[in-house]
Amino acid sequence: MRHRRDGRKLGITAEHRKAMLANMVGSLFKHERIETTTPKAKEARRLAEKLITHARRGDLASRRHVARTIQDVEVLRKLFAEIAPRYVDRPGGYTRIIRLGTVRVGDGGSKSILELLKKDEEGRKKKKTSRKTYHKLDMPAAIAAKEKPAPAAEAAPEAAADAASAEAAAPAEGAAQSEAPKAEAAHAAKPKAPKAEGEKKAKAKPADKPKGKK
Repeated sequence: MRHRRDGRKLGITAEHRKAMLANMVGSLFKHERIETTTPKAKEARRLAEKLITHARRGDLASRRHVARTIQDVEVLRKLFAEIAPRYVDRPGGYTRIIRLGTVRVGDGGSKSILELLKKDEEGRKKKKTSRKTYHKLDMPAAIAAKEKPAPAAEAAPEAAADAASAEAAAPAEGAAQSEAPKAEAAHAAKPKAPKAEGEKKAKAKPADKPKGKK
């Protein structure tokens, strides 16, 4: 398995692939346009854009890093003097792949053109495709009523009626509680009428004690 191993093998060994991509990138910087197969163009583009990004720095360390891949002195000079300053304000995307729509005679490989962009030229942008929208199906009223819970609008009048009745009962209870002390004070202040003599209760006589045996 090729877990976490990006890049294409291209059917050749690692040493062959490294040398081939270095020659392709050197030819790209020299002529600014090469014709090759589509898989090779994609791999060469990755290496070319990395080298251009290093050349944009322009320091000695970057020149030594690029010189490991580009062996031609004239191509190296052109990269740092002409190509790198062209893309100072461009954050990547220095190359472009154009598919020719033809195949190579012999193995049938698809052919493409790999070229450098001009100074003020914009790269090819991908077309934005609109997302697919899904329309909601109309459901019968009986099924929709069963599935949907009771809306909050129907429960709102009942809650409002309960709140109004509670508010109406609260002042009545408060008035009754405020009137109760007043009634008790008025009852205590009222003088009591004297009772008639006939109404006096007769004192109960003590019952005769039972006679015990002598």
